Amino acid sequence: MQHRLATLPDFLANGGTMGERVRQYDWSSTPVGAIETWPHSLRTAVSMMLHSKFPTFMVWGPELTAFYNDAYRPMLGTKPEALGRPFREIWSEAWNVMGPIAEQALAGEASYFEDLPITLGRKGYPEQTWWTFSYSPVHDENGDVAGVLCIVHETTSKVLGEQRLNFLVRLSDRLRGLHDPIEVITAAQEMLGAHLATSRVGYGEVEETARYFTTERNWTDGTVAHRAGTHDLAAFGPEIHGALKRGETLAIHDVSVDPRTNSPEHQAAFAYLETSAAVTVSLVKQGRMVAALYVHNRTPRLWNENEVKLIEDVAERTWDAVERARAETALRASQDRLRLAIDAGRMAVWEHETATDRITASPELNRMLGYPADAELDIAEVRTRYYPGDRELLTAAAMGALKKGERFFEVEYRFYRVDGSLRWLLMRAEMLLGPDGFPTRTIGVLLDITDRKAAEEALLEREAELMAALEAGSLAIFDFDHIKGRMNPSPRLSELYGYPPDHVLTLADIRARYHPDDIAQIINKRDREREDTGFRNFEWTLRLMMPDSTTRWVSGRGEYVRDEKNNIIRSRGVVMDITERKRWEEHQQLLINELNHRVKNTLATVQSIGSQTLRNADTMEGARSAMEARLLALSRAHDVLTRENWEGAGLLEIVREAMAPYRHERERRIHMDGPDTRLSPRMALALAMALQELATNAVKYGALSNERGEVRIAWSVSDGADKRLHLTWSETNGPTVEIPKRRGFGTRLIERSLAQDLHGKAMIDFAPAGIVCTVDAPIA
Repeated sequence: MQHRLATLPDFLANGGTMGERVRQYDWSSTPVGAIETWPHSLRTAVSMMLHSKFPTFMVWGPELTAFYNDAYRPMLGTKPEALGRPFREIWSEAWNVMGPIAEQALAGEASYFEDLPITLGRKGYPEQTWWTFSYSPVHDENGDVAGVLCIVHETTSKVLGEQRLNFLVRLSDRLRGLHDPIEVITAAQEMLGAHLATSRVGYGEVEETARYFTTERNWTDGTVAHRAGTHDLAAFGPEIHGALKRGETLAIHDVSVDPRTNSPEHQAAFAYLETSAAVTVSLVKQGRMVAALYVHNRTPRLWNENEVKLIEDVAERTWDAVERARAETALRASQDRLRLAIDAGRMAVWEHETATDRITASPELNRMLGYPADAELDIAEVRTRYYPGDRELLTAAAMGALKKGERFFEVEYRFYRVDGSLRWLLMRAEMLLGPDGFPTRTIGVLLDITDRKAAEEALLEREAELMAALEAGSLAIFDFDHIKGRMNPSPRLSELYGYPPDHVLTLADIRARYHPDDIAQIINKRDREREDTGFRNFEWTLRLMMPDSTTRWVSGRGEYVRDEKNNIIRSRGVVMDITERKRWEEHQQLLINELNHRVKNTLATVQSIGSQTLRNADTMEGARSAMEARLLALSRAHDVLTRENWEGAGLLEIVREAMAPYRHERERRIHMDGPDTRLSPRMALALAMALQELATNAVKYGALSNERGEVRIAWSVSDGADKRLHLTWSETNGPTVEIPKRRGFGTRLIERSLAQDLHGKAMIDFAPAGIVCTVDAPIA
């Protein structure tokens, strides 16, 4: 017996840390017995589990003795060693959930759960977690269920993230329709307090010294008193006050033990507030604390990372909503449209008020439909321009979304422009719902997809042509005699499978061409069809590996000819080469993916520009001018890339386009020197935005702000395996440069974002004689 076991393969080999721990464990003290006595079924199951890259847990025997692999170990947290222990003992706190599932598997029924909530105690406290897992029965040599295999994936972070995002969407929806700052604050406090099930939530502003905090009203759950009014932040101690002034988020789990709050005077301040745990988010704008959002809990509470992040997000969104509410209505609408952005002049913004049946269009929308940019659209006239039947598609898409409880919908339709041309448009819209659940307002964007549709139609036409050509003479006939085991000659079939026309194919020849990844699937499908006596007609698509290592797709249709006993005696049909069609399908998907990728990247860039500009501008007029300049710079860079089909751009053209607005009468003051070289779209956009910021700063404060200053842009490209770009912007004869007291958006854009986008280095030197910016980056 010992000799036979010694010759068996080592099923624990390469099983990682847990494989070695299984080997060393004293299994004789457990119900499964010494490892030498394990049945083959248990050895196989343990080996499969240990070699799995997924977190896998297995129990065996009447006591459900536990096994698990390396990937599962982190799931246990700080729990004691679980190997060899009963399942019920390991997860006792969650046995009411896990036990019935395990019993179901032991009864022979597998199960699968997605994002199942389970409360665990693996970290020393009750923790709400979510899991996606499957429980599968494992059979022994007698066919009985001897164990349960669990493949598990913790989705706690995903679920919490989705909950946080869903809450923020609902918060944004509610705040969007509010125009009074107090209403905005009240709504945000109420929603956050109810969502977190806490005692008190308040939002207020801080005066210029950043010491006195005033909140006009706060929300409570009724267990604590309202504490509106003005409060002295210094009463909470210099450490807390200093952190808030620096913009640091303050999270206190238990006031009585936190070293920052355990002095008598600090305890008194929190006792007055009836608070034992708190999170305070300080909002610092333009270097000064201006507001704060606090969340109080009457009893100690362990704030988790997701809760703190949610409070920070709510604080920022409340600030944004309050600031928007204080601006003029027209300006607020303009900012909303700016946030939606324009995709290289092809995407347009619109709003529709249900009550008045009135549409508000951006100039881009008017131009897209063929109207003057400043025209006020007549919605009745616009509706006459839909292609017959296509307006019903829009209505059906909107109603379908409402029936599913969704506010967003997307639809493609055709529309006649004013000049009579027919265009394909893509509409993406969000419906803002009233108390009755029907839209009160719809906001959306339009994208002209006529070119994309033309490309799709061209692909379809090309596919039709290919199919016609195949039907005209590219079909290969096959006829296999199952009795004799011989394929009847077919020159075209031989060529299709990569053999000479005069070669007589055998089954071995055909199977030798099957793609290795498809062999099992092909054989299993063929065996099932042959065993089914009622199965006669068949159809298949498969890949062939050709002698030159290329892949060929073929599709076949045929029939089985059976005798009176339903035995197959012949297989016959036709095979066609569909490789070209498959390539076009992949190309079409690539085009769609590329379009989506570019739209998302452009929207992300514009959103970043809008957010950073508004956050750092001193005035709304300054924000508008800065944003227009940056969007124009982005647009000019897009023009260059569009002319090059987004395959890249020449550095010389990027520099010339970026400096074009500043050259005219100052042309001799701007010098450009360097070889032309191709840049990727990512590098081209990043450099264009950086040059825009440098030029704007030079006009306002630098070498281009006087009559004799000069700017030199020089670059070189190093040769070799590591091809790198070295670019220098230098200013001379301008006003004396002073080091700025704070870094503006432009400086951060160059030194951080530019360096990140280029995977290189970017540095600005505020030398007294003139600003010098150097860039060093690899050319990908």
